[in-house]
Amino acid sequence: MSGPVNVRRLFLGRAVWVWYLLLVVPVALGAFDTRLMTPLALPGYVALTIGSAFGSYLFPTLELWVFWGPLLVGAYFVSVALAAASHAVRETFVAFK
Repeated sequence: MSGPVNVRRLFLGRAVWVWYLLLVVPVALGAFDTRLMTPLALPGYVALTIGSAFGSYLFPTLELWVFWGPLLVGAYFVSVALAAASHAVRETFVAFK
């Protein structure tokens, strides 16, 4: 087991940004050009669809592009959780060390 948890690495580490890019880039590419839609964007599409539906219910006068902000912020927090989970898996199993 390694030393104490590095908070900076937990919130800004390489794994966080890799997960973030995997969540956001396919959705952004698919929104930019529909020919670039891939199955990798499914988690982002689901989050954007649910967030847009819920946001449109709460704020019916807002445009749909407004909901990209909460998607980007939410994807960051999901990527922090995924990075922490992947770190825990790496620390748990000796084969990955």
